[in-house]
Amino acid sequence: MSTAFSPTETVEVNRCQADGSITKVTCSHPVMQYTLRMGEVDHFDERHSRYSVSRWSRRWWLRIFYFLLDASVVNALILHNSIHPSEPINMLNFRWSLFRSLLQNFSSRNRRSSLEESSYRRSCHRHSSLEPRKKGVPDDICTRFVGVHMPVKMDKFRRCRLCSSKTNNKRSRIQCSVYGIALCVTPMFCCIS
Repeated sequence: MSTAFSPTETVEVNRCQADGSITKVTCSHPVMQYTLRMGEVDHFDERHSRYSVSRWSRRWWLRIFYFLLDASVVNALILHNSIHPSEPINMLNFRWSLFRSLLQNFSSRNRRSSLEESSYRRSCHRHSSLEPRKKGVPDDICTRFVGVHMPVKMDKFRRCRLCSSKTNNKRSRIQCSVYGIALCVTPMFCCIS
């Protein structure tokens, strides 16, 4: 059923017989358009199932939410590749760039208490004139100009931006010449430059 085409309009299509010969057959225009496009659902299901966020749940509405989330990501990928046909992107890289951009300003660190925060702000304000605060640089920006990012030795040790964590404090005297963030020489600086 479709209102896009007239039901009385007929066209000739090729039909493959059992012996391999091709004959011309007349059929209605909506049926011909349906057979041309019926594989798109299969393409969508294939893209949808590769990196699905769907999880089993007893709550039926949660399964619908997961499906709609996956469907919107697949449709966004199709739109991105149609807008940029010269540089198509696969599903995995598209999801990585999408989630990176969604989590760009998110920080999982706990908030400091009001007394600790005020002393922290004063100490930052004192040192802000000497050395501006650097923020983390996403991987896709760091790897954009490969060969430009060179290691530079600093006078003092600073926390490595990539391999330091709350429990494991790694310090380095090497920083990136472009962004000025501290990085360990091995293996992290090799990954960035």
